[in-house]
Amino acid sequence: MGYVRTAGMSTAARRRRRRAALVLTALVALLIAVAGYAVAYYQGWLPGTEGGDIDQVTATSTAPSLAPSDVTVNVYNASGVTGIAGRTSQALSTHGFQIDAVADAPAGTQTPEVAEIRFGAANQEAAELLATYISGAVLVEDTREINEIDLYIGTDFVELEPAPGDSPSATG
Repeated sequence: MGYVRTAGMSTAARRRRRRAALVLTALVALLIAVAGYAVAYYQGWLPGTEGGDIDQVTATSTAPSLAPSDVTVNVYNASGVTGIAGRTSQALSTHGFQIDAVADAPAGTQTPEVAEIRFGAANQEAAELLATYISGAVLVEDTREINEIDLYIGTDFVELEPAPGDSPSATG
């Protein structure tokens, strides 16, 4: 009977060791996975984390001290939707923006997803003001020295509503 009892304890001890080895292996694997995720997150390798093009800055929600009447905007249609640049320029003018050019985007222009607001270094505040009116717009600084900003309308652009109390037919 002693032999049977020893063999039974030996099997239980082997099972405990095997279970302990599996648990420790799983914990080490989990620790390695968490460390890998942390490295990928801080390096910007994961989708949705910051990284990429230095020239692009997402629109901020801080309201600049500039008035829309002080901002001149060129509106370019890069979406392919007929008339969207005209309707957007009319809506912007009801909000007080000065509109200079309204046209299709120049040939070879890369189509943005929602919209791009291109501006020179001196017009960053004006670009940020325009971005408060256009949800999802991306600010792109370029080397221009003129006092105008360009709005390139993209394929996922949601049309801007005119200011309350103004109708689109009132501007023309």
